[in-house]
Amino acid sequence: MSRKFSLSHAITALIIATIYFSPGASARADQKLRMAYISDSPGSSAPYWIAKEAGLYKKHGLDVELIFINGSTRGIQSLVAGDINFAGAVGTSAINGKLAGGDIVIFDSLVNTLPYYIIGKPNIKSPEDLKGRTLATHIPGTSADFAVRLALRKYGIEYKDIQAVMIGGATARVAAVLNGQTDFTMVTEPGKIQGEKAGMKLIIDMAKLRIPFQFTCTVASGKLIQERPKVVEAMAKAVAEAVHFFKTNKKATIQIMTKYTRGANPKVLEGSWVAYKELLEEDTHPTMDGLNDTLAVQASWDPKAANAKAEDFVDLRFVNNLKRSGFIDKLYGHSHMSRY
Repeated sequence: MSRKFSLSHAITALIIATIYFSPGASARADQKLRMAYISDSPGSSAPYWIAKEAGLYKKHGLDVELIFINGSTRGIQSLVAGDINFAGAVGTSAINGKLAGGDIVIFDSLVNTLPYYIIGKPNIKSPEDLKGRTLATHIPGTSADFAVRLALRKYGIEYKDIQAVMIGGATARVAAVLNGQTDFTMVTEPGKIQGEKAGMKLIIDMAKLRIPFQFTCTVASGKLIQERPKVVEAMAKAVAEAVHFFKTNKKATIQIMTKYTRGANPKVLEGSWVAYKELLEEDTHPTMDGLNDTLAVQASWDPKAANAKAEDFVDLRFVNNLKRSGFIDKLYGHSHMSRY
């Protein structure tokens, strides 16, 4: 064998080694993936947008098509049908999909509490004054519905002690209070800004209460996790790095939020960035307490929830590896302590 031939083979081997052992390579090859985000409101979906726009999916070896599916339930349905590989989800939808027999696993988290505000008529003096009043609410089982139930429990008010009127989305709920149909409702940051501008009063800031709740998480099928764990690991890294980007790159984050919300009001975007800078989980670890609390509430109308526990819905190996390997500490430059 000639020296030239040997050198050629050595170079080829080096190239192959570089391809397969460079950062992210373990998740490469046939990684054409579809990732769904379920809300185009600024805030909890932003890390998925950032991972795309800042090249973090690519950095970790993933070729991701980011698509919008309106609503967590629809996102879960698409995941179960095999139309997508990953989805952002509200914990309640992941729980309901799993209890219905779907192959759904939560493997990381973005928000572990309820970023909701209860706002209402100016004559409501305190949270306790909500008793006996009329609530503009969403569909039972949604995060908005859970938010108000948990908030009322915090102040010793049973759900039966109020009059709930199912209205629908946040804009319609705010309108129902403004036109006198109801007395109060629950909204996220954009709805709070809208309501306060129209003269409504902030009654309960649920985000400050830090009630454990699996508000936003990333889900995949158990089949994908079993067959392609390196892909899921890469996704977990990309999302965790996107959370860090959100917290440390305000200007670029708001530019990305502007794009995906199709030019939302700058004050709303600014307010969302301030709120979610605190709400987004650094270590992206799901809240087990929040999942168990959700199951406890849901058990009152769903017998399957009464026999389930948080561990049935999660695979924590990926977020635990991020922390154990020093990935999170390297991002933030400090030893991290999870809030949940």
